[in-house]
Amino acid sequence: MVAQCTIMLSSPKGGVGKSSLARNILVLAARAGHSVTGVDFDQQATLATWTQRRERARSSIPELSAIPVSASSLDDWRGTLKAVRKSEVEVVVVDTPPSIELNLAALVSLSKEADLILVPCQQTQDDVDSVGPWMVRLMEARARAVFVLNRSNRRAKSFGAIRAKLLSVGPVCPVEIPQLEEIPLAAGKGLGVMDLARPSSGETFESLWSYVAREVGL
Repeated sequence: MVAQCTIMLSSPKGGVGKSSLARNILVLAARAGHSVTGVDFDQQATLATWTQRRERARSSIPELSAIPVSASSLDDWRGTLKAVRKSEVEVVVVDTPPSIELNLAALVSLSKEADLILVPCQQTQDDVDSVGPWMVRLMEARARAVFVLNRSNRRAKSFGAIRAKLLSVGPVCPVEIPQLEEIPLAAGKGLGVMDLARPSSGETFESLWSYVAREVGL
Protein backbone atom coordinates (compact mmCIF):
# COMPACT_ATOMS: atom_id res chain seq x y z
CA MET A 1 0.00 0.00 0.00
CA VAL A 2 1.25 3.49 -0.83
CA ALA A 3 2.28 5.95 1.88
CA GLN A 4 -0.64 8.21 2.76
CA CYS A 5 -0.86 11.60 4.41
CA THR A 6 -3.93 13.33 5.83
CA ILE A 7 -4.35 17.10 5.76
CA MET A 8 -7.20 18.49 7.82
CA LEU A 9 -8.85 21.91 7.57
CA SER A 10 -10.38 23.05 10.84
CA SER A 11 -11.59 26.28 12.44
CA PRO A 12 -14.33 27.16 14.92
CA LYS A 13 -15.22 30.23 12.84
CA GLY A 14 -17.36 29.88 9.74
CA GLY A 15 -16.57 31.59 6.46
CA VAL A 16 -12.80 31.69 6.94
CA GLY A 17 -11.99 29.61 3.85
CA LYS A 18 -11.68 26.01 5.00
CA SER A 19 -13.40 24.58 1.94
CA SER A 20 -11.61 27.02 -0.36
CA LEU A 21 -8.21 25.92 0.92
CA ALA A 22 -9.25 22.26 0.89
CA ARG A 23 -10.18 22.22 -2.80
CA ASN A 24 -7.11 24.19 -3.83
CA ILE A 25 -4.81 21.87 -1.89
CA LEU A 26 -6.48 18.89 -3.57
CA VAL A 27 -5.83 20.48 -6.97
CA LEU A 28 -2.24 21.34 -6.06
CA ALA A 29 -1.55 17.80 -4.86
CA ALA A 30 -3.08 16.29 -7.99
CA ARG A 31 -1.05 18.62 -10.21
CA ALA A 32 2.06 17.51 -8.32
CA GLY A 33 1.33 13.95 -9.45
CA HIS A 34 -0.22 12.56 -6.28
CA SER A 35 -3.39 10.50 -6.12
CA VAL A 36 -5.90 12.41 -4.00
CA THR A 37 -9.28 12.21 -2.35
CA GLY A 38 -11.32 14.55 -0.20
CA VAL A 39 -13.60 13.91 2.75
CA ASP A 40 -16.32 16.45 3.56
CA PHE A 41 -17.59 16.24 7.13
CA ASP A 42 -19.43 19.58 6.93
CA GLN A 43 -23.21 19.27 6.58
CA GLN A 44 -23.16 22.18 4.11
CA ALA A 45 -21.16 19.85 1.81
CA THR A 46 -19.36 22.74 0.09
CA LEU A 47 -16.39 20.60 -0.90
CA ALA A 48 -18.55 17.70 -2.09
CA THR A 49 -20.69 20.06 -4.18
CA TRP A 50 -17.57 21.57 -5.73
CA THR A 51 -16.35 18.17 -6.91
CA GLN A 52 -19.71 17.59 -8.61
CA ARG A 53 -19.17 20.79 -10.59
CA ARG A 54 -15.68 19.59 -11.39
CA GLU A 55 -17.02 16.34 -12.83
CA ARG A 56 -19.34 18.31 -15.10
CA ALA A 57 -16.39 20.49 -16.17
CA ARG A 58 -14.37 17.39 -17.05
CA SER A 59 -16.86 16.55 -19.80
CA SER A 60 -15.60 19.58 -21.73
CA ILE A 61 -12.06 19.67 -20.27
CA PRO A 62 -10.96 16.01 -20.34
CA GLU A 63 -7.42 16.82 -19.20
CA LEU A 64 -8.81 18.08 -15.89
CA SER A 65 -7.83 15.69 -13.11
CA ALA A 66 -10.58 13.79 -11.32
CA ILE A 67 -10.79 14.66 -7.62
CA PRO A 68 -13.21 12.42 -5.73
CA VAL A 69 -14.77 13.75 -2.55
CA SER A 70 -16.97 11.73 -0.23
CA ALA A 71 -19.50 13.41 2.06
CA SER A 72 -19.77 11.86 5.50
CA SER A 73 -20.82 12.52 9.08
CA LEU A 74 -18.49 13.15 12.00
CA ASP A 75 -20.48 10.50 13.85
CA ASP A 76 -18.77 7.97 11.58
CA TRP A 77 -15.39 9.62 11.15
CA ARG A 78 -13.51 6.50 12.20
CA GLY A 79 -15.28 4.29 9.66
CA THR A 80 -14.86 6.91 6.94
CA LEU A 81 -11.16 7.35 7.59
CA LYS A 82 -10.64 3.59 7.78
CA ALA A 83 -12.27 3.14 4.37
CA VAL A 84 -10.17 5.91 2.83
CA ARG A 85 -6.96 4.50 4.25
CA LYS A 86 -7.64 1.16 2.58
CA SER A 87 -7.53 2.87 -0.81
CA GLU A 88 -4.42 3.40 -2.91
CA VAL A 89 -4.42 7.17 -2.46
CA GLU A 90 -1.52 9.34 -1.34
CA VAL A 91 -3.15 12.57 -0.15
CA VAL A 92 -6.38 12.82 1.85
CA VAL A 93 -7.79 16.30 2.48
CA VAL A 94 -10.44 16.52 5.20
CA ASP A 95 -12.86 19.45 5.45
CA THR A 96 -14.64 19.90 8.79
CA PRO A 97 -17.59 21.92 10.10
CA PRO A 98 -17.11 25.13 12.11
CA SER A 99 -19.42 23.99 14.93
CA ILE A 100 -16.51 22.69 17.00
CA GLU A 101 -18.29 23.00 20.34
CA LEU A 102 -20.99 20.60 19.07
CA ASN A 103 -18.45 18.08 17.77
CA LEU A 104 -15.54 18.66 20.14
CA ALA A 105 -14.72 15.06 21.07
CA ALA A 106 -14.91 13.86 17.46
CA LEU A 107 -12.81 16.73 16.07
CA VAL A 108 -10.11 16.40 18.73
CA SER A 109 -9.90 12.65 18.07
CA LEU A 110 -9.87 13.22 14.31
CA SER A 111 -7.12 15.83 14.66
CA LYS A 112 -4.83 13.23 16.20
CA GLU A 113 -5.11 11.18 13.00
CA ALA A 114 -4.05 14.06 10.74
CA ASP A 115 -0.47 14.62 9.63
CA LEU A 116 -1.11 18.36 9.41
CA ILE A 117 -4.01 20.60 10.44
CA LEU A 118 -4.46 23.95 8.73
CA VAL A 119 -6.42 26.47 10.80
CA PRO A 120 -7.55 29.32 8.52
CA CYS A 121 -7.87 32.74 10.11
CA GLN A 122 -8.82 36.09 8.67
CA GLN A 123 -7.14 39.35 9.58
CA THR A 124 -9.45 40.40 12.42
CA GLN A 125 -9.41 40.32 16.20
CA ASP A 126 -12.69 38.40 16.14
CA ASP A 127 -10.98 35.63 14.21
CA VAL A 128 -8.02 35.56 16.58
CA ASP A 129 -10.39 35.33 19.56
CA SER A 130 -12.10 32.37 17.89
CA VAL A 131 -9.17 30.35 16.54
CA GLY A 132 -6.72 30.97 19.39
CA PRO A 133 -8.41 28.69 21.94
CA TRP A 134 -8.86 26.01 19.29
CA MET A 135 -5.15 26.05 18.48
CA VAL A 136 -4.39 25.69 22.18
CA ARG A 137 -6.72 22.68 22.35
CA LEU A 138 -5.07 21.12 19.31
CA MET A 139 -1.61 21.60 20.78
CA GLU A 140 -2.75 20.08 24.08
CA ALA A 141 -3.89 17.05 22.06
CA ARG A 142 -0.40 16.99 20.49
CA ALA A 143 -1.86 17.48 17.05
CA ARG A 144 0.34 19.14 14.44
CA ALA A 145 -1.47 22.36 13.54
CA VAL A 146 -0.62 25.68 11.91
CA PHE A 147 -2.54 28.91 11.35
CA VAL A 148 -3.06 30.08 7.77
CA LEU A 149 -3.82 33.77 7.29
CA ASN A 150 -6.53 33.89 4.64
CA ARG A 151 -7.93 36.90 2.76
CA SER A 152 -5.03 38.86 4.19
CA ASN A 153 -3.77 42.34 3.34
CA ARG A 154 -0.12 42.98 4.10
CA ARG A 155 -0.58 46.73 3.56
CA ALA A 156 -3.14 47.05 6.33
CA LYS A 157 -1.89 48.16 9.75
CA SER A 158 -3.64 45.20 11.33
CA PHE A 159 -1.57 42.62 9.42
CA GLY A 160 1.51 42.68 11.65
CA ALA A 161 -0.50 42.90 14.85
CA ILE A 162 -2.78 39.97 13.97
CA ARG A 163 0.12 37.83 12.80
CA ALA A 164 2.01 38.56 16.02
CA LYS A 165 -1.01 37.56 18.11
CA LEU A 166 -1.32 34.28 16.20
CA LEU A 167 2.38 33.57 16.64
CA SER A 168 2.01 34.06 20.37
CA VAL A 169 -0.41 31.11 20.37
CA GLY A 170 0.99 28.73 17.76
CA PRO A 171 2.85 28.34 14.46
CA VAL A 172 1.79 30.39 11.44
CA CYS A 173 2.17 29.27 7.83
CA PRO A 174 4.77 31.50 6.13
CA VAL A 175 2.50 31.81 3.08
CA GLU A 176 -0.63 33.91 3.54
CA ILE A 177 -3.49 33.97 1.03
CA PRO A 178 -4.65 37.46 0.01
CA GLN A 179 -8.18 38.38 -1.05
CA LEU A 180 -8.30 37.02 -4.61
CA GLU A 181 -11.08 37.15 -7.18
CA GLU A 182 -9.56 34.07 -8.83
CA ILE A 183 -10.55 31.85 -5.90
CA PRO A 184 -14.37 32.15 -6.21
CA LEU A 185 -14.07 32.41 -10.00
CA ALA A 186 -12.33 29.03 -10.15
CA ALA A 187 -14.57 27.44 -7.51
CA GLY A 188 -17.73 28.33 -9.43
CA LYS A 189 -16.44 26.30 -12.35
CA GLY A 190 -15.36 23.30 -10.30
CA LEU A 191 -11.72 24.32 -10.60
CA GLY A 192 -8.84 25.27 -8.37
CA VAL A 193 -6.89 28.47 -8.97
CA MET A 194 -4.06 26.51 -10.60
CA ASP A 195 -6.50 25.05 -13.15
CA LEU A 196 -7.02 28.54 -14.57
CA ALA A 197 -5.01 29.68 -17.57
CA ARG A 198 -2.11 31.83 -16.35
CA PRO A 199 -3.42 32.54 -12.84
CA SER A 200 -2.03 35.76 -11.41
CA SER A 201 -1.84 34.17 -7.96
CA GLY A 202 -0.10 31.03 -9.17
CA GLU A 203 3.09 31.75 -7.25
CA THR A 204 1.16 32.11 -3.99
CA PHE A 205 -0.53 28.73 -4.35
CA GLU A 206 2.64 27.01 -5.53
CA SER A 207 4.39 28.36 -2.43
CA LEU A 208 1.54 27.13 -0.24
CA TRP A 209 1.83 23.65 -1.70
CA SER A 210 5.62 23.65 -1.28
CA TYR A 211 5.14 24.42 2.40
CA VAL A 212 2.38 21.85 2.95
CA ALA A 213 4.18 19.14 1.00
CA ARG A 214 7.37 19.64 2.99
CA GLU A 215 5.49 19.61 6.29
CA VAL A 216 3.83 16.25 5.53
CA GLY A 217 6.91 14.71 3.94
CA LEU A 218 5.83 14.54 0.30
